[in-house]
Amino acid sequence: MGGGIKAGAIIKRVLLGRPLATAEELQERLPKKFALPIFASDALSSTAYATEEILLALVLAGTAALQLSSFVALAVAVLLVVVALSYQQTVHAYPSGGGSYLVSKENLGLMPGMIAAASLMVDYVMTVAVSVASGVAAITTAFPELHDLRVYLAVGLIVLLALANLRGLRESGRFFAVPTYFFVVLCGGLVVTGLVRWAIGDLTPVTSRELPGESVTGFALAWIVLRAFAGGCSAMTGTEAISNAVPAFKPPEARNASVTLGLMAGILAFLLLGVTALAQVLKITSAAGSTVLGQIGEAVYGHSFFYYALQVATMAILILAANTSFTGFPRLASVLARDGLMPRQFMNRGDRLVFSNGIVGLMLAAVVVLVIFHADTHRLIPLYAVGVFTSFTLSQAGMVLHWRRLAIPGWRRRAIMNGSGAVLTGIVTLVIMVTKFIHGAYLVVIAVVALIGVYWAIRRHYAEVTRLLEPQDATEFEQLGQVARAKPRTSVVLFVSRVNELTARSLALGRSLSPDDFHAVSIAVDPEHALSLQRTWQDLDLTTPLVVIDSPYREFLRPALEYIKSLRPGPDHLVTVIIPEFIVARWWENILHNQSALRLRAALRRVPWVVVLSVPYHGRVSLPDSSSRSM
Repeated sequence: MGGGIKAGAIIKRVLLGRPLATAEELQERLPKKFALPIFASDALSSTAYATEEILLALVLAGTAALQLSSFVALAVAVLLVVVALSYQQTVHAYPSGGGSYLVSKENLGLMPGMIAAASLMVDYVMTVAVSVASGVAAITTAFPELHDLRVYLAVGLIVLLALANLRGLRESGRFFAVPTYFFVVLCGGLVVTGLVRWAIGDLTPVTSRELPGESVTGFALAWIVLRAFAGGCSAMTGTEAISNAVPAFKPPEARNASVTLGLMAGILAFLLLGVTALAQVLKITSAAGSTVLGQIGEAVYGHSFFYYALQVATMAILILAANTSFTGFPRLASVLARDGLMPRQFMNRGDRLVFSNGIVGLMLAAVVVLVIFHADTHRLIPLYAVGVFTSFTLSQAGMVLHWRRLAIPGWRRRAIMNGSGAVLTGIVTLVIMVTKFIHGAYLVVIAVVALIGVYWAIRRHYAEVTRLLEPQDATEFEQLGQVARAKPRTSVVLFVSRVNELTARSLALGRSLSPDDFHAVSIAVDPEHALSLQRTWQDLDLTTPLVVIDSPYREFLRPALEYIKSLRPGPDHLVTVIIPEFIVARWWENILHNQSALRLRAALRRVPWVVVLSVPYHGRVSLPDSSSRSM
């Protein structure tokens, strides 16, 4: 057993690096130069396909309608600016992170907040699946013999992305910075070079095939333009990621997040407008046998080094777009866990100061989706972008109420801007739902509804546990502790994480077993929680002092075992460890509680001089009937 644990620790150290102390958290925060590639890779990657989505819709209306592509791109850019400005205000108003979820919950109510959170979480999973599948498609296009292995390749890439993120923010920032900036420089150079060559008359239009059918007008044309606008809005996916991760920035967090968001929006708007303008002057359609960006690159660079470099950079940015989800999803999950809507384990930071459980959870969810859909991009794309625009709409609407409630100077102007954004993103959401519903978007709706149901179930469970284990006052604690005293035969230790009725029963048992050699101990995995626990302990004025053990690496097991060992003065001395246990009514509710007690029991099972005593609390917790009011 010991050898297996050591081997696992060595492998973990090699893959993830040395553990980081809590005090090093500030050093792990991101400067703007690393934050931009980490949080903006999803949005910037959309340059590779947003223009193509616009042309795919407009081509249905005939050749003449393609001339509207630049106007559609301009409308998308304007909406992008509105949304970016809104989220800049959000990061200042909600610097603790949480983005659309917090804005919606605090201004519109819990249910809209849960809808925003569920929509974002589903979209984060789909972003990983679509991005990786697109990258694998590019690889298998270059190497057709790998086509049958595309699912394995996709799973492998997701695992590599997860490992990179598990190593910490700064390391993943360094890893992802080069390919992201490489793509921005090459794509920006393509736009500048192409427009300059067009201005001096040195750029020849691409010969396109004649489009069949007649041009459409009236309502049909308006609907097609609306579809093109909705398709172009795919460029905005990932815009909300920065607002979810404000605490990841170096101080001043809100200001740096706001500047990074502005940079991302500016770069994205420039690239989108530039690529679309080049597609229009080169008379490119989406039906020419290759991507729009590839056709533009070939027209501007020819088959030179820069053309092939652009193709490689495009493939890399499509894969790395998934990284935005690996930063956004875990942080959103931690905020939801803090509010009791996700298992509490998602609040915990791992050895490298990242939310490891969220990263692993996203990895597993994306792998399941890719396996189900066989890493087929065409089957995955209809499921993409529905969730993010739902969260956009709720967030913008929430900010309108936020400004109205504050009523600060200039609030009407800000509310009008956010209200306009809410209307436009709401229209995009409806168009996406209508056009993609039968092609798979209904699955997203089902997933969002199911996830909201999970949130409610978790919330009810934690609320019921809190009600049953309501903290007692000092008198009740002392009454439970008035039992017969006996001469101590062993040292007794109780590990305390919260003060409630179960703690009171465990204290009473401990004092009865060894009134003169009884130790109540708290492992300070979370310094803020430890301080709160100490204050509560002091307020109750309990006779047993609370020993707080610092855990700079946020470990529970190692400090606990070391303290137990320190209580044994000689070979004939026994140590009794009291483990409080809350007995749930349903098996699945076990996963909603940290498993520290189980891990401690497993570690002590083979220690001959340790006696483990369980103090079970049978709360008979079960979820209320559907007809019952939630707590």
